[in-house]
Amino acid sequence: MPNYRRPKIAGGTYFMTQVTDQRQPWLCQALARHALRTAINRVREKRPFFINAFVLLPDHCHCLWTLPQNDRDLSTRLRFIKTDVTRHYGTDLELTLDLSASRLKRQERNLWQRRFWEHLIRVQSPIL
Repeated sequence: MPNYRRPKIAGGTYFMTQVTDQRQPWLCQALARHALRTAINRVREKRPFFINAFVLLPDHCHCLWTLPQNDRDLSTRLRFIKTDVTRHYGTDLELTLDLSASRLKRQERNLWQRRFWEHLIRVQSPIL
């Protein structure tokens, strides 16, 4: 697996975008909103983070999250959220796209794109 260059800053604030697989517009369904909210709450119990902002669109979401001061693991949190939604609600969402050979081989479902986009928010000190 490639080693992606992601900034890993303890206590960092990150802007992220997560897209659904093949941009399927399922995220704004009532069940999807419930699934995402439930998954986020479950993950935050074990791996806390602060949600500064969250924008949910039909085929992707934008998030602004701040990690605890002693933690720099953003990717695992997002992976756990995606796994929780898929495991507990994937069948109920009734997505119609077939699974690719690659997804079948990896035993993956067709809810999310594998990767996500992130950007570390850098805070500049005020000019005095």
